[in-house]
Amino acid sequence: MDKTKTKKVWNVVSSIIVGVVLVAAVCALGVAIGYRAQGQTLTVGGSQLRLVLTGSMEGSEEDSIRTNSVITVKTVPEDAGQAREFMDSLEVGDIITFYDTSLGASALVVTHRIVGITDNGNGGVSFTTKGDANDSPDPSPVDESDVIGVVTGSNYPLGAFLTFLTSATGIVVCLIIPAAIIMIYEIFRIAFLVRKDKKDKRKSELDEKEQEIERLRRELEEMKKRGEDND
Repeated sequence: MDKTKTKKVWNVVSSIIVGVVLVAAVCALGVAIGYRAQGQTLTVGGSQLRLVLTGSMEGSEEDSIRTNSVITVKTVPEDAGQAREFMDSLEVGDIITFYDTSLGASALVVTHRIVGITDNGNGGVSFTTKGDANDSPDPSPVDESDVIGVVTGSNYPLGAFLTFLTSATGIVVCLIIPAAIIMIYEIFRIAFLVRKDKKDKRKSELDEKEQEIERLRRELEEMKKRGEDND
């Protein structure tokens, strides 16, 4: 492969790399901003992605949840019939996310494990919940109307990444890294163009000198030939 083709391939590859990094950074920044705007919750279809901020669910169970993990919460369906089926499907051992209304107007979103289910006698149920790291169950039962959904999975690396992205440092990094990459890329590109321009200019000057030398050589040959003819 000649130098011209190599340079063209490099230009294409470097442009793709810069573009991918820029798109990835913009997407990550968009996710972080959207995540913060929605109160650290992302809704995707019938599920939510939530960040666990406390260690109340850290424990020895296989599905215990580490602090700063992202959990996937399958939300309660809006349809009344489907919502009833959803509640009836919940079992002891399931992890649910719910509104803790024991503090009145200042309801907190809590994610704990079901340790007991009580029939309210009116067709509904309430749940006794407990954090895996806690010694005793939560003081107040959770009415089914306060249930947001059931946890279907958790991911700590993703949660740690989102925690970083939603921090001031993470947002700054998402802006600085792409900007730095683009700046470095442009510096190298401009330096290459300047060097190429100088090289082309030197080559052009050299070609002109060679043409001038060739012209003078031909004139000398003609003068010499005319001198020989006169003799």
